[in-house]
Amino acid sequence: MTTEYKDLRRQELIEQLQMKDRLLEAFSRERDDEETLKFAWAGNLGHWYWDVQANQVTFNPLKATNLGYKKSEIPVPCDYQFFTDKLHPEDFEAVMQNMRDHLQGKTGVYEVEYRIQAKTGEWKWYYDRGKVTKRDSQGKPLFLAGIVFDISERKAMQEIQQVLIRSLSEQMRLQENLFSILLHDLRTPLSNMISFSELLVEVINENDDPRSAVEFAATILKTANQAFELTSNVMGWARAKSILKENKEPVFLSKLVFEVFHEFEVALADKNIEVNNEIAADVNVMSNRPVLKIALRNFISNALKYSHPGKTIRVTYEDETVSVVDKGVGMTAQQLDSLFSSSAGSTRGTNNEEGNGIGLVLVRELLGQINVRLSVRSALGEGTTVTLQFGGENEIKSDHIVEM
Repeated sequence: MTTEYKDLRRQELIEQLQMKDRLLEAFSRERDDEETLKFAWAGNLGHWYWDVQANQVTFNPLKATNLGYKKSEIPVPCDYQFFTDKLHPEDFEAVMQNMRDHLQGKTGVYEVEYRIQAKTGEWKWYYDRGKVTKRDSQGKPLFLAGIVFDISERKAMQEIQQVLIRSLSEQMRLQENLFSILLHDLRTPLSNMISFSELLVEVINENDDPRSAVEFAATILKTANQAFELTSNVMGWARAKSILKENKEPVFLSKLVFEVFHEFEVALADKNIEVNNEIAADVNVMSNRPVLKIALRNFISNALKYSHPGKTIRVTYEDETVSVVDKGVGMTAQQLDSLFSSSAGSTRGTNNEEGNGIGLVLVRELLGQINVRLSVRSALGEGTTVTLQFGGENEIKSDHIVEM
């Protein structure tokens, strides 16, 4: 659109000439500056100029066409509101304050990143940088010049990088926790191997019944295989990243429970604890088998640890919920409240068994990754019930309960 100078009054002509002078001055300065620019800047949408007194913005059309507007849709003259009206609500005030600070001379440059809405409705990221190039005798800004970039691609890459960093950090943390669980669960078979190795040495030295030596050697072999299987399973699981929710398979719960019972045969017999697997053989759930086995191993280990000799541990299934029930020492409400805290310690079992106090904290974290809900119900002197709920819809209620 060409200005019809013949229709303008004298004062209007003077204002137009003054604006043209400022633009010519800015263009001249820009040309001098760009002589040293030997490469194209990625995302460069060109320069802009703002005549503050006239509130007119002159800019490279790319700044608007990049947002999906045609040149004919750009108003002439164009004021700064054409762009500020399109700012993201969360960015608007920060951008305006940044400009106010610079106009008032509080900052050396106007520099800001913001989201701006395209004609299609999508949000793009712009990087804007400008500076007052001329002020009046009172220091009021007369003219600003700047440059703008579309940094949407860089922002998208940064977001992807942050997601990858968070994912990597999470995987590293889970791997550390996994090794902690591995060391924790290896204590039982390794302890059995040491104990029965000592008995085997005594039997051999005393030339006792050779049948005892064979029995002890068989027990050592069995616990060694358990330790090896445990290590192989967990290490394989870590390598395959099977912690992911998508890695599900049909898990026959009764079979899995019997496998865990088998790992504690020696300890159960030594403490005269009976275990009942009350889950029907055909019951199966779609879940992550390694995680469930680690969880059940932890729950049964704790039930065994805190049960008195001669008691019974039951494992049941009902309404998509597995329960490990013991009639052991139980816990107080205060112990339950701190059960999953980082400061939760470990207490000795009924036969002075030791523990490291990290098992439940790590197991809860792992179960959370596969959307299995963990809850613990207990009463001092009456025992403890640990439940795994696969559906996660039903509310589990109790006077003393800790839920994930």
